[in-house]
Amino acid sequence: MAAAANKPGAVHYSLILFVMLSVILGITTYMFQKESTDKFAEVVKLTEDHQKANRAYQALDEQVQQLKVKIGGNSKESPLVDPANPKAGVIGGLEAELATNGKDVNGQSAFETLRKLREALDTAAADRDSKSAKILGLEKDILAIKSQYQEQVDKYSKKSTDTEREKTDVIRDRDEKVNAKIQEISSYKNQLNSSRDELAQEKESREKELKTLNGTIASLKGRIEFQKKQIDNLEKLSFEDVDGSILRVDHAARVVWIGLGDADFLKPRMTFSVSAKESPGVGRSVEDIKGKIEVTTIMGAHMAAARIIDEDLYRPMVSGDLIYTPIWTPGLIEKISLIGKIDLDNDGRSDREQLHQMMAIAGAVIDNEVDDEGVRTPEGSKITVHTRFLVKGDIPELPDVPDADKPRVKAIQTHWTEMQNEARENGVRIIKLNDFLAFIGYHTKRRTFLAGQDRPFTLKAGAASESSKESSGDRTASGNVSGAYLKGRQKKQESADGANSKAFGGGGK
Repeated sequence: MAAAANKPGAVHYSLILFVMLSVILGITTYMFQKESTDKFAEVVKLTEDHQKANRAYQALDEQVQQLKVKIGGNSKESPLVDPANPKAGVIGGLEAELATNGKDVNGQSAFETLRKLREALDTAAADRDSKSAKILGLEKDILAIKSQYQEQVDKYSKKSTDTEREKTDVIRDRDEKVNAKIQEISSYKNQLNSSRDELAQEKESREKELKTLNGTIASLKGRIEFQKKQIDNLEKLSFEDVDGSILRVDHAARVVWIGLGDADFLKPRMTFSVSAKESPGVGRSVEDIKGKIEVTTIMGAHMAAARIIDEDLYRPMVSGDLIYTPIWTPGLIEKISLIGKIDLDNDGRSDREQLHQMMAIAGAVIDNEVDDEGVRTPEGSKITVHTRFLVKGDIPELPDVPDADKPRVKAIQTHWTEMQNEARENGVRIIKLNDFLAFIGYHTKRRTFLAGQDRPFTLKAGAASESSKESSGDRTASGNVSGAYLKGRQKKQESADGANSKAFGGGGK
């Protein structure tokens, strides 16, 4: 019986089920209560957000209505923009008013139009004040003239009165004075004729003296110009600024790195002349130039790589050397004037277009130029203080050219005289084409040989050896044949007779 009493019965199962249902119901009730609380909080938040949005909308609507009233619209009737009629509405009306009242100064916005209208008003007011001042000045001048006129009238009136008073005496003495005057007139005529002769002689003498003085002035100008050139050659003062410097040199790769780049508006293919870092200045003389470089790669804001296109073997490039070109300045447009034949590689052909391209790469312009036909462009242009250099190419002399080319050469020489005077008056430096090319770092890329030209291409005597870095001495050929090929015989070197070989159809050997 005891064992049967310890077994769970229906009451126990009912109690367990009741407890489990109670727990489940409590958990469910809690969850529903929590979800309801969250939803209620979300509804409250949405309600507050809606109220804030309504308040913001009302504030913006009030501002729009105030703006419409401020610019002349009806806040209750006129819409801000009418999609059906773009010319209607407040904005359409504003644009119509700006177009009607703004006229020539109408801008993209009302503020811009108002600013332009204000500027026009200020200009008109200044013009009005200026004209008012001129009117006041003219009125003062009129009053002064009237006063002077009145003084003259009073003076003449007094003289008239005195004349009337003396008239009787004059009439009485007239006959005697007339005879005396006739004699004086005759004497004056004689003196006048004599004075005319003296004046003619004096005029002729002065003209001769003026001619002599003009010759003296021209001679003195020539001497002054010669002495100025002598002083420039002796002092070699430089007023040019250094464009940059070399940061590092790789002689094996013939590459240098310079302290210029994107931030300095540097462009590839630009060339520079290189001067020693100890040099007292750049742009003084071509003797200061120790090499030339050409920009190949822009590497940063203030760094670029350049290849060495020419270098003095006795003065190799080192870090700190100065670079310079007269046709490029960061942020500026340099202006150059040109005259004469532009032959960059001495092949007898004009390279004017090539020089134009080089200057365009550097950002320089030609403000005026005399071409090979003697025409100055642009028409009526002059050298001004803004011109950097007057570059002089080859200008032939009249006796050295054919008769057909003399008018063209004469026109070029006339322009050359005018441009020299303009350059001197404006303090513009006159420079030869070869010196100009050396300063900009130009190096010819071809060595063309044409028959009949006297263009020697010889190695520089005593050039340094690249392998040993030592001087190789004088390399000038003596013209003698080496003893290794004479085999004990003395043979005089033969000279060319100018005839082609028989193998090529000529009459030579």
